[in-house]
Amino acid sequence: MEKKFLYFQPEYVSKFKCDGQSCSAHCCKRWIIEIDKKTFKKYSNIKPKSAAEEITKNIFKNESNKYVVKLDKQARCPMLTEDNWCSIQRKYGEEYLSNVCVTYPRMTYSFGDFFERSLSLTCPVVATQVLLPTEPMAFEQVEVSEKIHSNLGRMGIIFAPVPKNLYSHIFSIQFATISILQERSIPIDGRLIILGFFLDKLSEIISADKLNEIENLTAIYSSENFLKKDALDIIKNINFDVKEHMRIMFGTFEAIYGENSDFAHTDQNLINAFVDTFNLTANENNQISLNFLVEKYEQLNKLRKTVEKTFSTVFENYLVNEFFLNLYPFKFKTSIIHNYGIFVTTYKMLELLSISVTLSNFKRNPEKIPPLSKIDLSAIVMTFANNLDHNKNYVKKISEYLKDKEDIIFLMQSLLQN
Repeated sequence: MEKKFLYFQPEYVSKFKCDGQSCSAHCCKRWIIEIDKKTFKKYSNIKPKSAAEEITKNIFKNESNKYVVKLDKQARCPMLTEDNWCSIQRKYGEEYLSNVCVTYPRMTYSFGDFFERSLSLTCPVVATQVLLPTEPMAFEQVEVSEKIHSNLGRMGIIFAPVPKNLYSHIFSIQFATISILQERSIPIDGRLIILGFFLDKLSEIISADKLNEIENLTAIYSSENFLKKDALDIIKNINFDVKEHMRIMFGTFEAIYGENSDFAHTDQNLINAFVDTFNLTANENNQISLNFLVEKYEQLNKLRKTVEKTFSTVFENYLVNEFFLNLYPFKFKTSIIHNYGIFVTTYKMLELLSISVTLSNFKRNPEKIPPLSKIDLSAIVMTFANNLDHNKNYVKKISEYLKDKEDIIFLMQSLLQN
C-alpha cells in the first residue's frame, strides 16, 4: 500500500499547474538558477560527451562554491527554447531537471508528522491565483502520495525554522493568525495591530515556558466574538505617530534603495514613483526634511485609505500568503517581535510603493479611473516578492534597520493607523 503524507496548505496549491508558455517562463529569466551537485553530475554523464558539454558549458561555480547557470545576453537561461520550454526537460525528461527547477514555486516545510506547502508569489500564475480572488483564502488538509511528496526522489522539503517543542501548537497558532488577518470587519492596519498583541502574548508564553497556555490564547484570538467586539477596544489603545512612521519608512527606503543599491535596476519604476511622490530632493546639507515627509504623507492619507479599501482583498491575500509561506513569526532566528516588525514594515513599504505608483499613474493619465488596477497591483507585488524571496540582502537591510526597535507598542504606533 502506497504511503501517504498529511499536508496543510492553501486550496490554491492543488489547482496550480506550471505552464511556462502562459508566463513566458518567468522563472527562467533574470534570476540566479542553482544546479545541485547530483544534477550537475547527471548532466556531465550524458552521452555523447558533446551533448553533455552543450549543457555544462553554461554552468559555473559561484563565490559560494555552488553551481549556477550562466544566463545569456537577454538574462535568460540558455536552456530555454524560443517557445518557453526547457530544452533539457524536452530532450531528457523531467528527471533531469535540477531540484530548484522541479520544486519552484513550491515551498514545503516538515514538522515531523505533517507537512505544510504553499507557493511563492514570484510566479505570475501563482500571483494571479492568490491575489485576485475576492473570497478569503481557503486552506485544506490533504493526503499526498509518495510520488508527489518526494518530487521524483528530490523532496525539496525544508525543516521548519520553528522550535520543535512548538510543532504540536503550530497549527493552532497559524489558524489564529489567519483568522486575524482575514477579519474583514476590521481595516488591514487594525488587523495587524491585533496580530501584534497576539504575537506579544505568544512571545511571553514561550519565554515563560508555559506552552500549555498556547491553545487557550489561540482559541481567544481566533474566535469571532473576540475579533468583532473585544478586538476593537484593543485597537483604540494604539495612537499612530506619523513622524515615527515616516522616519521608519524613509529609513527603510534608504536602506534598501539607497546608494549602491542591489535593486535599482529591477525596481526602478517603483523607486521613481516613490521619489516623485515624496519630492525627495535633498537640502544643502544633503538631507531630507522629516517634517516635509510628514507633510507629504498627511496630504496622501486620503489616497492611502482609498487604495487600502479598494484593494483590501489583494493586500489581505498577500499578507496571509506571506505569513504562511515564510512561517512567521519564526522565519528569522531572532525574537517573535523582531519577526513581526519585519513583516509589518515590508507590508507598509509595499503599501507606500503602491500609493506612489497610483499617484504617478494618475499624473500621467488623469482620465484613467482608477489609475491602478488589480493587475497593476499584482505586478507591483510580484516585483516586491521577487526581492523578498530571491535576494537575502533585501530583508537583511530591513532587519538591520529594525534591530534596536523591539518594543511592540512602539512598532504598532510607528507603523499602523487604527
